[in-house]
Amino acid sequence: MGALIAGAVWVPAGAGEPEEYLRGYVDSLLDSRYPGLGLRSQLVSTDGTVTLTSRTCLGPSQKRDVVYLLTKTGRVKNIQWDLSTDCDRSDAAVERDKPGGERETPAPVDVYALPEQELFAPLLADPRQPRFSVSYLHYRAPASEFSAASVAFGEYFGLASGFFGSSGSSQIGIQGGVFALFNLDAPSSDLINSDYWIGLPLSYRRGPWSYLLRIYHQSSHLGDEFILGSPGVNRVNLSYEDMKFLASYEWERWRLYGGGGYILNSEPDLAPKHLQGGAEYVWTRAAGSLSFIAAVDVQASEELDWRRSRSYQAGFEFRRGSPRRVRLMLEHFRGHSPNGQFYRESLRYTGLGLYFGF
Repeated sequence: MGALIAGAVWVPAGAGEPEEYLRGYVDSLLDSRYPGLGLRSQLVSTDGTVTLTSRTCLGPSQKRDVVYLLTKTGRVKNIQWDLSTDCDRSDAAVERDKPGGERETPAPVDVYALPEQELFAPLLADPRQPRFSVSYLHYRAPASEFSAASVAFGEYFGLASGFFGSSGSSQIGIQGGVFALFNLDAPSSDLINSDYWIGLPLSYRRGPWSYLLRIYHQSSHLGDEFILGSPGVNRVNLSYEDMKFLASYEWERWRLYGGGGYILNSEPDLAPKHLQGGAEYVWTRAAGSLSFIAAVDVQASEELDWRRSRSYQAGFEFRRGSPRRVRLMLEHFRGHSPNGQFYRESLRYTGLGLYFGF
């Protein structure tokens, strides 16, 4: 067992199950939740210890999710990781450490349709990350100050994964979302702005590194009530197609990411270049079933003279025995409005948000 890395420990409800039964159960669960990674139970002990191998090395967040999934079943006591999952070891070193020094045949390209897991993890503090959420915010704009509700309906849907072979995990999918802002101080809680968003993301992951290349379209519209109550408003028919590239690195509880994009087409004509970066911190099971999360996202664009917009979030995430999770987050934003029609307007807001996802 010298070539193994210890994982997390959990007291099982079903230790002592037949080894072949537990092996089949674990492999089936991993195949359904993590297709394309080639996760397999290499060794299974009668005390509920499972040793896992994979087709490619795994990053910290992937290992955390796998450990959480298996230990919550109550059948697995201990997770250990084979060196094939360790991204800090070269392929040659892994081969040398195998018993007898034998070499395996490289894994073939194995394409999976409709994968469940998203390889490039969602950006927690990005105000325009497609997801399901609702937030109560106090808005401070130059011309007004009011209580607001920010609502988002969005999702990522994986189409296929695994088409880059054994050098890493790859995936193509589709993303869509609607982002709406309501003025809760108005008599009928007026809809102020809504942004419609759809994109085609191509993602790749190898251990702690993950990458995203995405082409997407966004169009922005003012609410009817807002137009009727603001006859002098200067409406902007904002619509654009953008290409963005992001790289992300995970270390222990931390994640850092950065990149930029280029607007391919827009109305009105916008300066095309923009940058984005940020950091995230996740403390799994910081308080029982609750994980503590903190995140910051920073964006700047050529159109707005590279002035920074900063979004901050901190709070707790809850999940039990399934990929579904709920986050309750304190939020603060300072910079230029993420609401399309008002993209030139300076804005500050603070509030509380509820986020739903996988």
